[in-house]
Amino acid sequence: MSDMNSATDAEGDEVNTLEQSTITMVDVLEQEKEMEDEYAAVLGASDEKACTYAKGPIQRQALYSCLTCCPEARTDLAKCAGVCLACSYRCHENHELVELYTKRNFRCDCPTLRLGAVKRCCLNPQLDGPQPPNDANLYNQNFQGLYCQCKRPYPDPERTTEEVMLQCVVCEDWYHLPHMKAPGASEKMLDACSEMICDTCMDKHQFLRDYTGLALQPVQPEKESKAGPDEGQVDAAAEAEAKPAQTEEPASKRPKLSAEDCRRPNPIKKHQGAAFWTNDWRKSLCQCAECLALFKEFAVEFLLDADDSAKTYEERGMKRAEENSSYEQGMRALSSIDRTQQIDAITQYNHMTHKLKDYLKGFALQDKVVTPEDINVFFNRMRDESKPSVGQPHFCR
Repeated sequence: MSDMNSATDAEGDEVNTLEQSTITMVDVLEQEKEMEDEYAAVLGASDEKACTYAKGPIQRQALYSCLTCCPEARTDLAKCAGVCLACSYRCHENHELVELYTKRNFRCDCPTLRLGAVKRCCLNPQLDGPQPPNDANLYNQNFQGLYCQCKRPYPDPERTTEEVMLQCVVCEDWYHLPHMKAPGASEKMLDACSEMICDTCMDKHQFLRDYTGLALQPVQPEKESKAGPDEGQVDAAAEAEAKPAQTEEPASKRPKLSAEDCRRPNPIKKHQGAAFWTNDWRKSLCQCAECLALFKEFAVEFLLDADDSAKTYEERGMKRAEENSSYEQGMRALSSIDRTQQIDAITQYNHMTHKLKDYLKGFALQDKVVTPEDINVFFNRMRDESKPSVGQPHFCR
């Protein structure tokens, strides 16, 4: 009876171990999916193998600023240069790179004189020497590794708390909320907004204030507002219908627009500071002849293109990631094996993880970039370890 109980207990322990291993394996796959999603959001559908220079200005792509090739860029914005994802891997390996996330209508600078007359882009050997600079490219302090009105790096080594930053859809710089003029704005609003235009850009493009009824409205102090704490976000369309149109300026000073064609609203109230926009707000922008002229005059025609948004850029990357998802492949493989095989798989995975961490420590200590070739070397070593050693045959006598 004792042996039977021991066997039953052992079987129960094995079942528990198997169930725990199965959950752990799913957790591993889910963690992998989170990393894939983050990778896709940052890199979009950028090509990691081919330089994008030949394609001209790309609507949006992953970009990097090389401070090793352009050391003067730290103090002189005119000396900055940006390179595409593929060039960051192949031409600027082990260089000091600033990750720029994405910039609008940018052409890779790697094959150009922005990188110097001697530097040659190894992904464009067909070009006859360095090409002229891309005059249409725009550069801001991000290329120097600085952000926000505080002009600090990201991540900031002097900060001890988490940094929450938003990118302005117009100037494409990144800002800390406390460093912008945004009366009544809260982090809850940041989670709800789709895009943001900083206070500086709103001041430069004042005609955009006419659309702030489409933006999220900050919660006003109780003495200034009758709205309860759950009524802070105003339904712009409903308010526009419920209230008569109000103008901030005399009619003689406002643009003469056709009442039949123009959909540009009158401002509901005077807007101050940054604007936090809801989803699809761009679709409500008026495109009559007069308004189109305004967007062109202020060089913000891109706001009329819904595909210009960073959200659309991320969606393209997510779609590409779904087509090659290791998570889906892993879940299918996991469902096709029994629990004993699952235990073997998670054991081998843990062994590989420890080995990989030890392998990567050397690169971290030497401040070296890990290349695809380095990863191939690691997995070749792992395969060699897994091969059974074949010694001399032994015969019993």
